[in-house]
Amino acid sequence: MRTLPSPSGRAQHSQTFWMMRKNNIEILFKTHYTRLYRLAASLLYDDDEARDAVSEVFSRLIAKNISLLPDTAETYLLTAVRNQCRNMIERKQVHERFLRLLSEKATEPQADDNDNLRMAELMQYVEEHLTPMNQQVFQLRFLQEMTCQEVANALGISRMTVHNHLRESIEKIRSFFISIQ
Repeated sequence: MRTLPSPSGRAQHSQTFWMMRKNNIEILFKTHYTRLYRLAASLLYDDDEARDAVSEVFSRLIAKNISLLPDTAETYLLTAVRNQCRNMIERKQVHERFLRLLSEKATEPQADDNDNLRMAELMQYVEEHLTPMNQQVFQLRFLQEMTCQEVANALGISRMTVHNHLRESIEKIRSFFISIQ
């Protein structure tokens, strides 16, 4: 007859499994970090963003409880970092286009009534349809012209979280303006 382990035995087993998993991730991190960082830095041209990209990949490994086989771990990690960098570059390009659009409108000597109306619609949409955190990130980044790192420091969140809020906000704003054209 088979007996079930006591509840404390299950908890101990779970804790042992987590410690083994944590040790494996630490080993993967220490083994591959330098190569992954160099790849990210070569794609992003920014040391801080490169560190963020590699950290995000390892965060996802932990959060999604992904287990890697030793013979495919390096390939998986390199691909994941490359994809993370591509996503970051794409988001950055969207933000830069949006900033350019905003700055072009702000620097025009005589903005016509249509431009003023669209800007008013934009601000009304931001206030009515974005979450409070998205509004705050959007306003700090675009209206107060803070960098993403400055926004992150001001709000006590990661720069990646700032990028995620901006991406979400810009997607909603883009959909709104497409729908009213």
